[in-house]
Amino acid sequence: MSKMNFTVAGVLLTHAFIYGTVVACVVYPMFEYSVPGVMNVGVLSINTAMAIVCYILSVFTDPGKVPEGWACDPEDEQVVTQVKKKGGGVRFCQKCQLPKPPRCHHCRVCKRCVLRMDHHCPWVNNCIGHGNYKAFFLFLLYVTAALVHALVLLTMHAMQALQKNALKRKMRFNIRGRLVGEAAKSTGVDVWAFVQGVCFTVTFPLTIGLVLLLGWHVYLVVCNKTTIEYHEGVTAKIKAAKTGQAYKHPYDLGLCGNLHAVLGANLTQWMMPVPVAAEGDGLTFPSGIDVL
Repeated sequence: MSKMNFTVAGVLLTHAFIYGTVVACVVYPMFEYSVPGVMNVGVLSINTAMAIVCYILSVFTDPGKVPEGWACDPEDEQVVTQVKKKGGGVRFCQKCQLPKPPRCHHCRVCKRCVLRMDHHCPWVNNCIGHGNYKAFFLFLLYVTAALVHALVLLTMHAMQALQKNALKRKMRFNIRGRLVGEAAKSTGVDVWAFVQGVCFTVTFPLTIGLVLLLGWHVYLVVCNKTTIEYHEGVTAKIKAAKTGQAYKHPYDLGLCGNLHAVLGANLTQWMMPVPVAAEGDGLTFPSGIDVL
């Protein structure tokens, strides 16, 4: 299946439209080539560039598939404990007719099992799993930072423009030619104002949605969960409460351990999409019991 489609192209074009509009119609008219202007363009450019790189990696990186011939090692008690289901059997995919490693799930869209599957994302036209979750998380982080920055600049420029228009309305001219000249100048201004209005209309709901989505995935990273595991955990907590027991997520390694598991052991690479995949091979995972 080709990863490039109209949705992916639309996301990239939206990035370019928001960035170009903010730089050309907002930052330059407000700050020109001053130090604040250069700083705003620099920060916005870095966040936008990193967001695009991480987005492309999320689209084109394989989320992780079960190696051919993989089977659970029956002599490894730790792994068997992780892969056993309620019925006591080893996890097995009925659609692929293959054994499933822990945290692996079958994607109906991709039509295969995905290692440490989080969800299938139509916006990247790919599954989000072990192989590309770090890139996806960093994409959310950088694109949210860029959108918040762009929205603040758009709002500041809009307020500044409203103040100028209010002052112009108070001014009265007696010379008719002066009025004609002002009207001619306003035509070009109206076009740019329309472009900025469209940009704000696109940026505002995107910012709200992505802030919420980023907050959700920050919670998942801190707890070392996937979206699927969160919903499974809700059901498990209800069942455990009925029997008077307490449920604990088996892969919770503590805050530092959870961050290392997703972002990597090297702190200097946490904010870089290198490596793209999370820690490990995606086939076995340490549990909180191992840490204790």
